[in-house]
Amino acid sequence: MTMAIKLRLITAALAVAVSAVSAHAATFRIATNVTEDSTAGKLLAEFSDAVAARTEGRVKFKMFHNGVLGEQAQYLQQIQTGAIDAGLVNSGTLETVVPAVGVMNLPYVFRTSEEYAKVMTDPTVLKTLETAAQAQKINVLGFLSSGFRSIYTTKPVSDFAGLKGLKLRSIASPTYTEMVTLFGAVPTPLPFGELYPGLQAGVVDGAEGGLAGLWVAKFGEVAKYALVTNHTRLTDFIVTSAEFADKVGEQDLALLHEEFQKVSLKSIQFADQNEADQLAQAVEKLGVTVTKTDLAPFMAAVAPMYEKARADAAKQPMIEAIFALTGR
Repeated sequence: MTMAIKLRLITAALAVAVSAVSAHAATFRIATNVTEDSTAGKLLAEFSDAVAARTEGRVKFKMFHNGVLGEQAQYLQQIQTGAIDAGLVNSGTLETVVPAVGVMNLPYVFRTSEEYAKVMTDPTVLKTLETAAQAQKINVLGFLSSGFRSIYTTKPVSDFAGLKGLKLRSIASPTYTEMVTLFGAVPTPLPFGELYPGLQAGVVDGAEGGLAGLWVAKFGEVAKYALVTNHTRLTDFIVTSAEFADKVGEQDLALLHEEFQKVSLKSIQFADQNEADQLAQAVEKLGVTVTKTDLAPFMAAVAPMYEKARADAAKQPMIEAIFALTGR
């Protein structure tokens, strides 16, 4: 065999190899309703870069931020049909499709950041979540944590009794609405973008949410009182279409899960620090008064929600898995 023939054979073999790699390489779309420079946006970019590197370009992601592919509920439906590969969906929205996720929204189901991290990375909990999600034609790739949520108001409130009759804006999910009601307040639907003028005009007396918003969104300019209740910890999930796993392949999917767990754990630490730093800014620069209160009345008020979850066939496996893990 001449050298020229050998070179042609080698070239042909390399072309076939390159073609095979290219055939398996793919770029997947991730829809979000957050900005590129938000914490979630930055963490997703970090995840995307790590995946591209570890899979040698076989798996890449293109981000569509700031709701350009619709709001969460809209693109979640498109993920279910396979029209969009993946999306960032918070636990409030996700529970409307996957009821088991409602357990993770229950007040005081997570009592500390350490407990939250332990639950959210536990194999039994993840398997329970996976089974529930797959029944709705989606899969969960990983999560990003926000900080604990509390209550801020336009009038002084120092304890559980002080919330009675107050109109509080909350997430529009069955779990959050019931929680606010059990706190003695009146859940008032209001788009997040309308919250500042709503506080200003007295449409609402306050809101439940992350206290970082008092500084970041300048809610502290009109809501001067923060009551530290740490009642829930909202979670953002990256959910994928049912077809996504097959398109990526088993080996690369394992790498994706590994990389997302890194950003998941990082998000917990960041959220806690960010919440503390931003609240301190609101206190120093906006004159917000922070009150720590006895949490026992809050926990007692929402206890019926646990029993209701245990009686719900869709939620019972999840709450039992979490409570077994946290010794309750």
